[in-house]
Amino acid sequence: MQCKYCGQPISDNCNYCSNCGRAVREEAAEVKRESKFWEQGWFAVLMLFIFWPVGLYLLWRYHGIFAKAIVSVFLLMLLGVFITVLNINLDRGKSGDSFSKIANSVIAESIPSQEKFNELLARYNQNESKSMTELEKAEFNKSYEKEFNAFFQNGYVKKWCGKVDSVKSEKSGMAASVKLRCDFPKAEYTFETKNYAVDETLIPADSELYKKIRSLKTGDVVIFSGKLVSGDYSKKIVDLTTSYGYRNNKLYIDFTDIEKIDTKE
Repeated sequence: MQCKYCGQPISDNCNYCSNCGRAVREEAAEVKRESKFWEQGWFAVLMLFIFWPVGLYLLWRYHGIFAKAIVSVFLLMLLGVFITVLNINLDRGKSGDSFSKIANSVIAESIPSQEKFNELLARYNQNESKSMTELEKAEFNKSYEKEFNAFFQNGYVKKWCGKVDSVKSEKSGMAASVKLRCDFPKAEYTFETKNYAVDETLIPADSELYKKIRSLKTGDVVIFSGKLVSGDYSKKIVDLTTSYGYRNNKLYIDFTDIEKIDTKE
């Protein structure tokens, strides 16, 4: 017979042309190729631990339908987690923006000015994030402690704005606890009732205030008034070293009034 590539006469039982060297039979062309190390399963598994995107690619590229199915399921799960987290962050952003807009429109009458307090807290947070020695931190906190106490004076706040974080039943339904969030840009803090020993500020079930809070739900925006109390077990005076404790952004308060406001545009 003749080579179909160069036309050189060759023996009928030859697999390769003696002239051009090319395979003249189909079975001779199917030479088993030795796989590279990156195509082997052990390397793909190793890369999953070292750099998982590369490991997933190697499984998908070189290891058959079953591996492709596993990679596909994993990527779908990863996409689902990403979308969920993105939606949560978007909802939080929208919620925060919405609250700020509502709050800024109603706190003009707040006493002392909630807007001024937000500015004070934002300035504290900005300065507190700077690198300082332990002695510098102590002096820094002491100076702001005086400023916070001077701002609140006798501890009363009136017509401040917050968003309901939780309203819970306490003492077998005999009282309720309330937690409000104030999520302003660069100034986030909470107001909470207390439920221990001295300065307990739970709202009794037989009070007028209890009737007002009974229908409140998480996310409701409210205007509230009250008196700050110490976070310490033994003090009744307003002491922001313990009650506000700007280190954890928390104020304990004895509410005197809470009113839900209409947030519909």
